[in-house]
Amino acid sequence: MTNLKSPEVEVNVSAKVLYNKLSNVNNLKNILPPQVSEFKSTEDSCCFKMGGMPTIYLEIEEKIPNSRISLRAKDSQVPFTLECNISENGNIAKATLEINAELNMMMKMMLEKPLTNFLNLASEGLKKL
Repeated sequence: MTNLKSPEVEVNVSAKVLYNKLSNVNNLKNILPPQVSEFKSTEDSCCFKMGGMPTIYLEIEEKIPNSRISLRAKDSQVPFTLECNISENGNIAKATLEINAELNMMMKMMLEKPLTNFLNLASEGLKKL
């Protein structure tokens, strides 16, 4: 299992507000990097394209109020999850994004840099919420 993490970012809202926004998958569009195209969503799932990759389908797998939201890839050749871990310091939420994927060594070499870049850009997008 390959684990990739974004740096922790501070978001100028409470953990509860951040959790509530991200619990509705429609709001993910606001944090995704500009390289993402063809974004479509419902409250519980979304799909989008990024670069030359096939369409990515995600659906909510688990929600832990005010602390974690986990999305699982659906119909993917590479099983993975995208998680947002939330904590709070006073009234400021702190968040990290994490991808856990089943990648063989060759896939890891090809995907590690673009996925890490995706996580970094998306975590910066969290600051805009």
